[in-house]
This record gives sequence, structure tokens and C-alpha cells, in this order.
Amino acid sequence: MKNSNIRFITRTALILAVVVAIQMIGRTLPYNNFIVGPLVNACLLIATAMLGLGGGLIISILSPFTSLINNHAPVAAALMMFAPVIAAGNFIFILSYYFVRKWNGIGGVILGAVLKFGFLLAGIRIFLKVVSFPKFEKALLTLFSVPQLITALVGGALAIAVIKALQKNMEMHIKD
Repeated sequence: MKNSNIRFITRTALILAVVVAIQMIGRTLPYNNFIVGPLVNACLLIATAMLGLGGGLIISILSPFTSLINNHAPVAAALMMFAPVIAAGNFIFILSYYFVRKWNGIGGVILGAVLKFGFLLAGIRIFLKVVSFPKFEKALLTLFSVPQLITALVGGALAIAVIKALQKNMEMHIKD
């Protein structure tokens, strides 16, 4: 196996491990969505910057499932069927960032956050029409509305700061 493949696998696994650790620690915190969400969104963008679209895609797909697997809240079972939609929303976020960042990183974050927010809000509305969860409906509608926009924007700001620091201090080569 080439060194570049080993580096890609190692870095992807490391970022995924950070995501899982954030998710697990976040379970112990009140209002954890506003802590875990930005940190996971930051990891999505950092993975995309460090590893390219492939690394960002892997973290985008796996992170909703790792979150739900280690979540013991009653709503987690309801969300397992929604996880592919969350993964797609994550991918929309990183895809927008990936293509727009060449011209404007902040613009890429804003576009990605708005598109992810719109996709998840439409997705949860459709999901709740197809699958009935009356006990969790209000909570799910709230969870997948404005908080998604806020956490994506905050996570994007964190990611931009981390990426700039990594580029400056570690001579990291950002994937094009």
C-alpha cells in the first residue's frame, strides 16, 4: 500500500475517532446539540480540506450513524431511519464548501450551511409525513430546523480557523 493511501486511511480514521469522541462526551452535556453540532460540522470541513472530497464524504456518511449508535435517548431509534438523510445533508455541506472555498472559504461555509439546513428541514418534514412519530414530532422539527443552520455556521467558522492554523503551522497541503 502506498504511503499516500496509508496517510489517507490514518487521517480519516483519526478524524472519525475525534467525531465519535465528541459525540460521546457531548451526551453528558446539557444542550449538547449546540456544542456537538458545531464541532462535528467543523470536523466535516476539516476532513474535506485535509483529505479532499473522499475523506469528507466518508466522515459525512459515518458520523450520523456513529452518533445514533452511541445515543441512548428515546429519539435515537426514530432517527436511525433518518440517518441517510442526515448523511446527505452533511455531504451537501462539504460539497458546497469544497467547490466554493477556492474563491471564498466563508462563502462556501455559508452556502453549505444554508443548503444543509434547507435539505434537512425539507427532509424531516417529508420523513414525518411518511413515518409517524407523534411523541417526537415537535422535537424533531425543532432539531432539524434553525439549530442546523446555526451549528453549521459556527462549525464552519471553527473549521476555517483550524484549517488556517494547520496550513500555517504544519505546512498542511489542502486538497484541491
